[in-house]
Amino acid sequence: MTYTDIYDAVSETYWPEGAWERMLEAGEPESFNLAEEALGRHAGSSETALRIRDFATGGDEAYSFDELNRAANRAANFFEGHLDRGERFGLMLPPRLELYAALFGGVKTQRVFLPLDTKFGPDALSYRMADAEATTLFTTADHLGKVESGEMPALERVVLVGEGSGSADGSRAVEGTGSIEGVEMLHYDEVERESDSYDAIRMAPTETYGMVYSSGTTGQPSQLTSEHATAVGIEPYITFVVDLLPEDTYFAAASPAWSYGLTVGTLAPGLQGTNIGAYRGRFDSEMWLDTLERWDVTNAMVAPTVFRQLRAGDVNVDAYDIDLRVLVTAGETCDGDTAAWIDEHFGTAPLDAYGLSEGGMLVCNYPFPDWEVKHGSMGKPTPGKEVRLCDGSECPPATEENPAPTEEMVFIDEPGVVGEICAYQSGGSGPMAGESPEGWQRMGDLAEVDEDGYWWYRGRADKVIISAGYRIGPGEVQETLIDHDAVEEAGVIGVDHETRGNVVKAYVTLAPGYEETPELRDELVEFAKSELSKHEYPRKLEIVDELPKTASEKIKLGELEKRHEREHGGA
Repeated sequence: MTYTDIYDAVSETYWPEGAWERMLEAGEPESFNLAEEALGRHAGSSETALRIRDFATGGDEAYSFDELNRAANRAANFFEGHLDRGERFGLMLPPRLELYAALFGGVKTQRVFLPLDTKFGPDALSYRMADAEATTLFTTADHLGKVESGEMPALERVVLVGEGSGSADGSRAVEGTGSIEGVEMLHYDEVERESDSYDAIRMAPTETYGMVYSSGTTGQPSQLTSEHATAVGIEPYITFVVDLLPEDTYFAAASPAWSYGLTVGTLAPGLQGTNIGAYRGRFDSEMWLDTLERWDVTNAMVAPTVFRQLRAGDVNVDAYDIDLRVLVTAGETCDGDTAAWIDEHFGTAPLDAYGLSEGGMLVCNYPFPDWEVKHGSMGKPTPGKEVRLCDGSECPPATEENPAPTEEMVFIDEPGVVGEICAYQSGGSGPMAGESPEGWQRMGDLAEVDEDGYWWYRGRADKVIISAGYRIGPGEVQETLIDHDAVEEAGVIGVDHETRGNVVKAYVTLAPGYEETPELRDELVEFAKSELSKHEYPRKLEIVDELPKTASEKIKLGELEKRHEREHGGA
């Protein structure tokens, strides 16, 4: 059979069942350990496994596979002596050796880790620790004030990393750090004294190794568990999109406290025999550029916001010697103008993609030599994934836990028609066959497909704005506003209108060098009006200092709606 391009060939010939043999090196499909596959099998290797750049000081750290594996083994032996199998523990640490040691050590021993962003306040920390029933927390002294033991009923111990030290007689008490009522205080020195030899426990692919919490625009985040089968399920994305190679120097600017940074940034590299690349401290776009040059990074991931900041600022990007083979953007839509700017200044077209914790990476661009990147498009469906658009008003609710059969779905297949993204769950492959329900899952996001089969993101389905009978996706309006030089970020909502039902309202933050004036506000409205359909432009626009966001930097449209209600009473 003759294929028109590499994408068609890969999509037609990709065989998910074969991933069980392709991805596993140490174990077998029915019995393996993700940490052994990503780290343990490289024991003894002097190749770099972990690089960390401290954005505050500019310093570098690097650890070989052997060093990281020995550190993970010490953590594994600590877990064997302090936690039962299946117990949950929290990791509220910045990228540093101890974070990765505890993470991999927990996976090796069948303990379950809960990654926690260091930006969390007491409420966010308490909710996740309590909901996960975590008994142990690894953190640093500067976060101890966030620990409210009364809000974490399962908490038994805190392991302090970095500051402080164990007592001179080697006891477990931590000196100089205060105490938390009813909680045992240990220092990471306890871990360091453990043996650096450990044989990972192999287990069924259905076993849980970790859990994350998805960040929504409303309500509390929902718990999602991760299984050892991740080692196999991630294959098409890291093979065909990220294209990780052992010889790559990899740098994923995404926190391991969130799904992408954890799975693609932390676990995937070792599966492909390359390094984890991370940063510590507050993100700095110039330091990021310096790191790409300093490390000779060949494969990178970063959110589009970084490029919008660089584009709006006065940094001479062309002064840096950067040679990227692959550049992936994720976490938010990369608008067309920003994508074109990246292509011009980095010499590498950004590979935008669409995915979410509940459904994996579903629609992507690819580094195939004959692949055309359409700036602003999120690409085409990932090989091995069946993705379509449905009419949300005609379809039943369909979640990961309760998918819908095909006969209940109403699909939209016409180019240019906006619909809700849906993904088909096959029920699993190999030893996972039948372990998950089979059927269609609705993603809650809107998109449309053009005549060439490329997908374009159009916003959240539950935030669609109906104005004078027109359906308006907030994402398209936001992208247009961002294209104006004066706008750094934009959040778009629908607000009540006497005759039209709803009209579009935008909240925007300004790029450096611009100041709020009535003239600028009018200019932004007219700019959007000139770029969008006449029913889509924001009839109301406010310039604000900052936009409310989740910890993973997603704009909380629900909070903007509440703000409008408070200030304007819905009018």
